[in-house]
Amino acid sequence: MRKKTFSLLAISLGLILAACAGTQIERNSVPGLDINGKKLWVLVDDQKAYTGYTTKLDSLWKTYGEKNKLEIEYRKNEALALEPVSPKALMEECRDSYLLQTAVSGKSQTTQYDASTGMVMGSSSEVEYTSVMYDCNTGKVVWKTILKTTGHELWAQSELVKGIFNDFHENSILKEEK
Repeated sequence: MRKKTFSLLAISLGLILAACAGTQIERNSVPGLDINGKKLWVLVDDQKAYTGYTTKLDSLWKTYGEKNKLEIEYRKNEALALEPVSPKALMEECRDSYLLQTAVSGKSQTTQYDASTGMVMGSSSEVEYTSVMYDCNTGKVVWKTILKTTGHELWAQSELVKGIFNDFHENSILKEEK
């Protein structure tokens, strides 16, 4: 009994650590980029294999946008959309603003049966979000980031949006209100 309890505690700790695993960010932007007072159009491309990693992103973008006084216009291309929104079409709508397009790839959450404990165990592999921001007036790339994270879907989504806003503030792309 004691051995089984210890095993369960070890498994629980492992799952917690897996859910809170690290996040890596690689980024680049044009010098002097400033999105203050502009509207940020966000286009998320969903893929069938990774739908869990893109659902509910709209509410995260809305929350962080309001908190940072940045107007967000959110659009999502569903995995099986018959007529997906193209970045080019949005460029015509978003004049004098910026368009941020995000795609997700990597490996999604997996589950397996552990015969020794009789439990279903979950694990999560690395997921990669690639976000590219365009100047809607010129169509040129002004900012890009690749965020790699391990963890469950909701945590990964939060890390994506939080990571983008942290980068905006750290690199003076978006000024903080004092």
